[in-house]
Amino acid sequence: MDNLSNCRRRSRASSTSSRVSHSQPQPPGQFQSQPLEAPKIIIIHPGSQHLRIGRAADLNPLTMLHAVAYRRREQNGGRDGPHNDPLLPSLDTANLVKLQLEFEEHRLSVSRILQHCIVDEQNRLRVATPPQQLAHFNRSSVAEKIPSPISEEEYNNGNTEDTESSVLYDEQILRLSAQEARNYDIHFPIQRGELNVHGGMGGSLQATLSHLEKIWSYALEQRLGIPLGDLSTHSAVLVVNDVYVRRHLREAMSLLLQRMGFQRCFLVQDSVAATYGAGIGYGCVVDIGAQKTSIACIEDGISQLDARVRLDYGGGDIDQVLLMLLRKCGFPYRECCVQDSYVDAHLLDDIKERFCHLNANVCGAQEKHFTLRQANGQWLRYTLQVGDEVIMAPLSLFHTDLLNITGKCRAVHTQQSAQDQYDCEDCFDAEYLRETGRKNGVRSGDISIQLSTGTGTTPSAKLPITADDEELIVVDQDDTTVSSNSNSQQQQHQQQQQQQQQLPLKTNNSWYYNVGGQVVSLDQAVIRSIGRCVSYETRRKMFGAILLVGSTAKMRGLSTWLEQRISQQVPPGLEVNVFTKGMDVGMVAWKGAAIMSVLESARELWITQREWQRYGLRILRERSPFLW
Repeated sequence: MDNLSNCRRRSRASSTSSRVSHSQPQPPGQFQSQPLEAPKIIIIHPGSQHLRIGRAADLNPLTMLHAVAYRRREQNGGRDGPHNDPLLPSLDTANLVKLQLEFEEHRLSVSRILQHCIVDEQNRLRVATPPQQLAHFNRSSVAEKIPSPISEEEYNNGNTEDTESSVLYDEQILRLSAQEARNYDIHFPIQRGELNVHGGMGGSLQATLSHLEKIWSYALEQRLGIPLGDLSTHSAVLVVNDVYVRRHLREAMSLLLQRMGFQRCFLVQDSVAATYGAGIGYGCVVDIGAQKTSIACIEDGISQLDARVRLDYGGGDIDQVLLMLLRKCGFPYRECCVQDSYVDAHLLDDIKERFCHLNANVCGAQEKHFTLRQANGQWLRYTLQVGDEVIMAPLSLFHTDLLNITGKCRAVHTQQSAQDQYDCEDCFDAEYLRETGRKNGVRSGDISIQLSTGTGTTPSAKLPITADDEELIVVDQDDTTVSSNSNSQQQQHQQQQQQQQQLPLKTNNSWYYNVGGQVVSLDQAVIRSIGRCVSYETRRKMFGAILLVGSTAKMRGLSTWLEQRISQQVPPGLEVNVFTKGMDVGMVAWKGAAIMSVLESARELWITQREWQRYGLRILRERSPFLW
């Protein structure tokens, strides 16, 4: 008994010393005995337009613009123009005239559908106000000068040198006029739900990661008050998209652990985090963001692989549709230019959030007001009348022909297989294993090495690779495995053909296109995503728990409209329930990640600096809470 008590005292002393010593690197698994402190866990949820970041113990996250602006230096005599990523999706200016004619046809078609909606129990139909009548009032509307609703100090947040700063963030970027924006290179590191890698200035992968590091460091140090030197005592949880690129996740892990210096971190998919935030065990999560719409079916904390999809339309596309409709009825702010001015783009986004809805009972002309601050500091108040324009704009989610003004050929993204995401640094990559001819095969769940043989030969034995294998031996191919080089090449060609035939079964994006090549509407995308679930019982559960999240999902009446549209297209007797969480729907995933980070079961997900440096993708493959 004395020996046992002495052992217990020594174990408690060693665990106490391990909690105090943060500077020394910890061996794998030792941190699991330490208590998780919510104030020391940082939850990072990056989006195409907004970044939500904060401590796991915070009630609400910090929400800021996910962009950075660098002041330009005079180079090449000023011949190189500035690089400004737009806040809203750009219009298709190449075929703008043709698209405007098509847009008018689709607008009339949607308007006729609205006129057949019943507004009350007496079966009275809606009465629409013609755009010409609204234009008569709006064109005669004159902006009136008003006193400033806030002081200049509050408007500038105490920073009076915004225009002279070398780097701008958040509200400072949103206040840039078209003239001021020419002095900066403005980058949004994420667009349409993934890293904004392009061939222009600052568009390489490493440059995009530097933009992320700059924004996140500013948020942590300047807005949350966490010195960057103290990140070695903090942990991080990164919320990633359901449809991901493996290489981007690897770079994100290196950014957090090696470049920013977090003690440990793990990744979680946004739809899985949303189920934790909403307190449900299963459901179909529909995330409508600023530039993308993601749909994923979650069951027992696992995102179903075949049911994931990301569509390239969101709230920004609705903004452009709304502006086109408002100009049709004589928008009084005629100088509005959302492509060049971030002030105008932010104003239009605010008008959409305040005015747009999906309540068919509201009809007729309504008088609205909005305010605008000019460059000289003078505030103006505009008055306008709107009709069905404020309901027709969000209806573009269900009539995607209206979205063609921001691109007729719209991409659809499903999860790519391992063959399509070749990564030379992944020692378990299927293509790498196939090329090097590993002797002991791959683990269960990975694509096995198919060493087909000629006549009279048998395939070599396949043994699983465990996480403890320090060395992987590459062996030469001999006569017992491959009869000849020509036969090997022919067999590889046959294997590639078989894989290409099997691939469309899981990643065929045509599932989410209509016959004419038009991307499907929101209700159709939900139905087809749930339809890819394996069993009927799973599909029934998904239809009964459709969770709406994302910044655009806060639109009034959206959940009711989507539920009615889906109910009309499913078999009778199948219950359809579309709902939102009783909080800001934009932060549901962040809340869920915060809850998940302090759970006892999440201890096995954490990856420390030393583990990442030693094992790399090998440890991420083992501990990621989703199928790699």
